[in-house]
Order: sequence, then C-alpha cells, then structure tokens
Amino acid sequence: MKKRVLTAFMAAVVALSAVGCASSDAGTSSEGAAETTANNAGVGGLKNAAAADKVSDSEEAILVTGDDYPLTVRDYLKYETTIETKPEKVAVLSGTPLNIWYDLGGKSVCTSDVSDNVRLTEGYEEEIKSLPQIGPVYSVDMEAVIAQEPDLIIAQVGTQTTQGSKLREMGYNVIQSHIRGFSDVVDTYRAFGKMLGQSELAEQRIAELEKGKKEITDKLPDDDISVVILYVTSKSLAVKLDNSIAGDIAGILELDNIASGLAPDTVGSETTPLDIEYIVEKDPDYVLVTTMISSNEEAKKTVEEQFASNPAWNSVNAISEGRVIYLPQQYYLYNAGPYYVDAIKYMAQSIYPDIYGEVEETF
Repeated sequence: MKKRVLTAFMAAVVALSAVGCASSDAGTSSEGAAETTANNAGVGGLKNAAAADKVSDSEEAILVTGDDYPLTVRDYLKYETTIETKPEKVAVLSGTPLNIWYDLGGKSVCTSDVSDNVRLTEGYEEEIKSLPQIGPVYSVDMEAVIAQEPDLIIAQVGTQTTQGSKLREMGYNVIQSHIRGFSDVVDTYRAFGKMLGQSELAEQRIAELEKGKKEITDKLPDDDISVVILYVTSKSLAVKLDNSIAGDIAGILELDNIASGLAPDTVGSETTPLDIEYIVEKDPDYVLVTTMISSNEEAKKTVEEQFASNPAWNSVNAISEGRVIYLPQQYYLYNAGPYYVDAIKYMAQSIYPDIYGEVEETF
C-alpha cells in the first residue's frame, strides 16, 4: 500500500511539473510554517497554527484580491495562492466550506465522509451525499484526492492542515480555510463569492445572516447570565474558550463565559483544561455541552454517565439543578455556515425560551 501511495504521489508531482500550476507563496510565513502548523493540528480543529503562522483576529480569515481572474487568495495560514483562471475541478474537503461553496453555486469533485450530524445546503443534500468520499474529515485519503485531478483544493485548518500542507508541497493550489465564528462565515462568503463570480449573491447571503443575527440580539434582555461550555469526546473532557463556535455564539448573546481569559491548553487551541473546582467557584447559571461523539443521542448519554460517575459534578449547582443544555453537533461541532443564525437561535431559545420560544428538541 505504501509503495502504491508513493507511486501515485510521484506521478502527480511529475504531471504537475509538466503542465505547471498557478503560483503559490507562503506570504509572511517561514519555510517551516507548514511543518509547524501540521504539528499543531488536532482532531476537530481544536489545535490550530502557532500565532505567527496565522492571521490576526483583526484580519479577514480569508481574503481575495482582484476584481476578476487572475485572483490572489490569502488564506488563514497566510499562504497566498494566485489562481490564473476560474477553477473547473474544485475539491472541497470539509463540510462547512462545502456548504458555503454550494450555497453560492459552486461544485466539488469530492468531499470527506458526510455525517448525519452535518446539516447540508438545502436543495443539494443528495448531490453532496453522492460525491466521491475521501475518508473522515480528520484523516482524508490524499491518494483519493489526487485521483480527482483537482485544480483547486479547499482544506480546513486544524483537521486537514497536514494533508493540505503536503498537497501544497506537491504543487497543488491549496487554500486553508478557517470557519469558526460568525465573522469567519462572513469572510468566507465574500471570498468564495469572488472566486465563483457570485459576489452579489454572497453579499445578499451576508445581509441575510446579519439581519437574522440582529433580530435575535435586539430582543436580548438586560440580564447577567454566566455559562461554562464543556467539550466532551469519547476520551476526554475540556472547557471551550471564546474562540470556539459555542464561545462565539455565547458572546453574540452577551453571555458571560467563565472560561474567558483562561490560557488555552496549547497555542491556538479553542479549549482549556477542565478544572471542576474553578467551575464550582464561578457557579455558572448554565452548563452548555458540546460533543464530538458518534451522535447527539450517544453524546448526551455519555455526558450524563460522566456526571453520574464523578461526585464532584454534584457541587456544580447548574448540573444538580438541571440547568444543562446540550448543543447539537450540526451547529456546534461543525460550523453551521449558511445556518449560523439557526445556531444562534438555538442557544437563545435554550437560555431565554420566554423570549425566543421553546427550542426544537434535537436529542
């Protein structure tokens, strides 16, 4: 198998050398940026590039310059890729950029395995499910990607940083997307709109998202509500920071995340280590739970078992008094993209049902 993969890789390199590819530069990143980023990658996008290898919080997550092709794309890892002509065979390797890409009329030649916990772009569900599968989002089969002969690859920072870096080294045009918070969704719509020649539609979608968000935030009560956001996998439990999806939405709803300001467990991470004593001390009004387990139902079962097996959790009033909110994976494990306002609404309804209505049962 290793020989076969190596042969495919070498053949691709030779072919690329013969036909040539659009230029790709590492921008201000050093030559070791790809390796540094790869070493910091983690399942679920929990660990991103070191601070020097990614754009700052004040910069767009992705930026396209030029009014028409050739276009230059600066991605989240500061790589610049000049695309000479509109790509015809695009490989979008992750669900969130895929949803935005399709929402603007784009097509993909493949995608990572589509989970039932991913809310797909309405009207394109069956088409997306029928795309060639290239493996799990966190471990895509590079040979399968190469077999599609893409002229542009859109990967996801964190879960696909390593594969994206290797494909770039082979000569492919690779854009590393980062879509975590609301502003990232807006930046991605704007960038993809330019790439697809759909800037007007992109601005329409952005306006709809902004309007939907405002309709929710305009109704916010003047309350001081604190939350802790737990992140549970089959092997670990941690606390989410403000730079997570749930943290971003909590901020939009003016909820006080008790983990704000705490140090991340690694550079660029969106989690901090669990400290039950700290949670007890801060006494949050609600415990929000995000998970990366096979299904929403299995996730809730696993979390309840963890709460029951550790007596320390009984000291957290929000848990002992039943103020625990389970956040669905289609909105909080995977960025909802076109449906980000629905994710905001879900949390708003969970905290303030008298204002926003009862939340639709997901678990």
